[in-house]
Amino acid sequence: MPKVSIILPTYNGQAYIEEAITSILNQTFEDFELIVVDDCSTDHTPSLLESFRLQDSRIKIITNKQNLKLPTSLNVGHRMARGEYLTWTSDDNTLHSNFLERLVKVLETSSEDVVYSDFNVINDQSKHIRVYKVSPVSLLPFENGIGASFLYRKKVFQKFNYNEDLHGIEDYDFWVRTAQVFCFKQIEETLYNYRIHRASLTSQIFRDAKTQRNFDRGVRMVLENFHSMSPKTRKMLFQFQRPDYWNWNFYFKIRKEAEIELQNWILEKNGDLNQFNHSYNKKLRSLLFNNADRREILKAILLKPQLLSNSYSRKTTIEILKKLFVN
Repeated sequence: MPKVSIILPTYNGQAYIEEAITSILNQTFEDFELIVVDDCSTDHTPSLLESFRLQDSRIKIITNKQNLKLPTSLNVGHRMARGEYLTWTSDDNTLHSNFLERLVKVLETSSEDVVYSDFNVINDQSKHIRVYKVSPVSLLPFENGIGASFLYRKKVFQKFNYNEDLHGIEDYDFWVRTAQVFCFKQIEETLYNYRIHRASLTSQIFRDAKTQRNFDRGVRMVLENFHSMSPKTRKMLFQFQRPDYWNWNFYFKIRKEAEIELQNWILEKNGDLNQFNHSYNKKLRSLLFNNADRREILKAILLKPQLLSNSYSRKTTIEILKKLFVN
């Protein structure tokens, strides 16, 4: 049996899939199987996959009989997996050569169930844009900070599969449910390349109105998993994730009870309360600076003076004050 199963769902992925598969086959840790789930591609993807399959016996190809979308394809691939450890990747992203070696070692030498790492963000020409620093699992109510570089024990998927109604946000939903049962370990190493390009799902979410509506519906469904928090707090969390919908009057009305609920969640997850407060205030500052008028900003600063504390840059503080007092 292979130690690791890598699931690669694809649909019309001819632009980058050769690069994606090559990065997998070049892993320094070689005891793996690659399960490619082709979701009825109509381009040259099937022929490219067959060419790779003939070269390496570790590659298995599953072709869906109809287009099932990403979450269903993930479940199809995972159910075929024989490995002790599982991960999945996209047809436009690549793994660093030591990706499996490093993540397997963590699971082999610890009691954690999920390990995840930082990753590079690249463009359509594979040029580096920035490093994405993942965030602690305790900050999941605010963001999908687990990211794209991860490995988990098979029992994690056996407990929670991917929600097939949440195309485009299935990973966030998976992590939120998983984090309430299993243990996560974050490592500060860059092991993966996540590509941003016009055809990527991430880009489509911000470009297409219908996709945005489906994404918003999905975020609300994911936040319903935080059963310990009130509906008002979950509504505020949705606004944190979609700041263009921010409602300051609502925030001021529920601020105190929501912060207590959120701090309790952080402590339950053994999170760093200082790190939570920093992230929370940083997000509030961003919302203030980008969306609020002078009266709202002043009101928020009076309620939370730490928004302009020394933990933030002098330049940003000056910009906020200028927006307050300079016409």
